Order: sequence, then structure tokens, then C-alpha cells
Amino acid sequence: MGPEHLALMIPIVAIVMGVGSGMLKMHYKHKERMMDHMSTDQIAELDQMSKIADILDQRVNVLERILDDEVPNWRESNDKTI
Repeated sequence: MGPEHLALMIPIVAIVMGVGSGMLKMHYKHKERMMDHMSTDQIAELDQMSKIADILDQRVNVLERILDDEVPNWRESNDKTI
């Protein structure tokens, strides 16, 4: 796998992870509003999932910063492929 493949794969992975983490966050924010109907175990699981979504969001941000350094115009070239 050459650098051109890597330059294409990283933005795709970053976008998928970004969308996924955003969807997870929205889902669990909605679930927080339903907390009065949840058991203690469910609340603990929700907290864990929220932390995982935050970690995924941080990873996407790191990947985007790496891409900004390694492939300065990756955002523009990625917009054209979608």
C-alpha cells in the first residue's frame, strides 16, 4: 500500500469515525433525557458508552490533525470524491 492509498484511506476512516461518533453522541444524549426510566446498570452502561464516543471523537480529531500536517489539501480532495 503506497502513500497515495494511505492518503485516500485515512480521510475515509476519519470521516466514518467522525460520523459514527457524532451519531453515538446524539443517540446517548437522547438517552440521557430518558434517565428517569433507567436502572442503575443502564445508567452506568450509558456513561461508559458516552466515554467511548468521546474517545472516538478525540481520535478523529487527532487523525484530522495528522492529515492536515501530512496531506495539507486532503479536505478539498476528499470533498471532490464524495
